[in-house]
Amino acid sequence: MSAPVRIAPKNLAVFMAMIFVLSLGGCVRRDGRNSDCRWPGEVPVEPVSARHISADAEFAEDLAIRYADTHFGRHSPNPSERYPAERDACRDRLFGEVAKQHGVPVAQVADSLGRNRAYIDLVELLPFALFYVLAAFVSARIIWRRYPPAEDGWVPGIIMALFVSLAVAATSALLGEVWNWTVEGRRIGNPHMSYRAERLFWHDHRLELFAAALLISWLAAIITACRLRSAHCEPSKLSTSLG
Repeated sequence: MSAPVRIAPKNLAVFMAMIFVLSLGGCVRRDGRNSDCRWPGEVPVEPVSARHISADAEFAEDLAIRYADTHFGRHSPNPSERYPAERDACRDRLFGEVAKQHGVPVAQVADSLGRNRAYIDLVELLPFALFYVLAAFVSARIIWRRYPPAEDGWVPGIIMALFVSLAVAATSALLGEVWNWTVEGRRIGNPHMSYRAERLFWHDHRLELFAAALLISWLAAIITACRLRSAHCEPSKLSTSLG
């Protein structure tokens, strides 16, 4: 009988985060999708929460983009320069339907768009953050093994760690935004993000996320170096090398 497969805790965390993200699409409204600029309605919810209004506004916006893509987009039978105007007009009409259904001002529906999604941003970015932390520690381990302080001193390893951290952080800044874009498209069920990409968390916090990536890489290099130094100075290994 084969031995049971065991997953390391860090790999299990990454795996669970990925499953959570991929299943996040199940939390988005799927019924009633159409490309006719028609609000499908829904069973009234009492009381109506701010999160529910935000979700309805997001759904109405997606219906407007689908409508414009189908009838006025470049892949439609009759592409037109009226695309932005028709999309916005459809969105405003649908916002009016949402407001009427829930008995709230249209301005409240419009203002709720893109709000109340902190948990969505967290879940979308968590897998990428876990992968980045793992990559930072793997890179740090490779650097210190290639430039062991016991043989080359600390300067070569530190220089390489700084160089690699900049390269990895810059790469993550590009890949992270693509990741955020892709996962959000998967969540809403529409790969055409349109202007919605400008509301994504990564788009609004590029500099902060780049700085965080640098900090993580530096911490990974420091922690890995400390572990290697401690292992090198263990009494058992020290006595073995002296013997």
